[in-house]
Amino acid sequence: MTRNNSYWLFQSVGWFIYGMIGVVVAMLFYDNVDIWVILAQFFSAIVMFLSTHLLRFKMKTDGWLKLKLQKLILRLLIALIILAVLANGIVVGYTILTTEIIDVENFSITVFFLFTFQTFVYFALWTAVYLIIYFFRNYKKEEVEKWQLETAVKDAELIALKAQINPHFLFNALNNIRALILEDPMKARDMVSHISELLRYSIQFNDNEKVTVEEELQIVNKYLELESIHYENRLHYEILTKEGLNKCRIPPMLIQLMAENAVKHGISQIKNGGDILISVDQEDSYLVLEVSNTGKLKKNLGNGIGLRNATERIRILFDSEPDIELIQEGNMVRSKLKLPITK
Repeated sequence: MTRNNSYWLFQSVGWFIYGMIGVVVAMLFYDNVDIWVILAQFFSAIVMFLSTHLLRFKMKTDGWLKLKLQKLILRLLIALIILAVLANGIVVGYTILTTEIIDVENFSITVFFLFTFQTFVYFALWTAVYLIIYFFRNYKKEEVEKWQLETAVKDAELIALKAQINPHFLFNALNNIRALILEDPMKARDMVSHISELLRYSIQFNDNEKVTVEEELQIVNKYLELESIHYENRLHYEILTKEGLNKCRIPPMLIQLMAENAVKHGISQIKNGGDILISVDQEDSYLVLEVSNTGKLKKNLGNGIGLRNATERIRILFDSEPDIELIQEGNMVRSKLKLPITK
């Protein structure tokens, strides 16, 4: 049901009930209740219906609902007094002309103002209910619009980050192929095959915010196979996953980026190469991703675009700051990343 339809429904039903209550009260307190008395009660309900609708129309067209609270209350107070006087005058006049329930001889200005005050109270109650519903609905609407805007901003940020990450990886991979084309064309051809699989993964999951750990590790394995071809016997790697964590969901290319950093800043800097150990574990309600590599920790490693983008994607997707640890343990550099478990 639309807002406009619900307004007309509650407006009609509410003032109809008001008219019915007037009929019941007339039957209880007056002896001679005829059709004219009943019509007078419903005439009063119609006048109240039209008066409150006129007030609503005035508030909407003149922008009263956008005013500050003090100005809004002042205008409503004046409008309600005027409406109460006019509406009560019309109802009293009609009732005197069509019925005998008002004693004209004893009717005074004091009685008129008492009736007017009663009408003012009814209008004030109607206005209070209307404003509460109006502001509550608009608050909910603003919350939804705010949430939609935040979602759109996050989507735009993710698209921008992915656009940076994928060319960053492709650039490194093409450099590796260029180095091998003259040395070993067969290995270069194998590397092209691996890259095609990596790019297929990148394109396939580029529209997804998250992928499973299992899907990510498959592509990491392909990536390390590709690097093993380039570094020959200088690179050895192992991937360990705790049982039950394969279906957990993470940002795509996250572990691959950590592995790429291990190769770029670790293995490639050592003449005799080294080892890479990738593990996926759990600590309480957090997924723990660890990549260890032979090498020495560089102080400015955290300034790379890849690491910045990885942490930014985690912040956007999980609405929390990522827990990242980068330490030296003997001759190994260990990068550890914790993020909430989602399946």
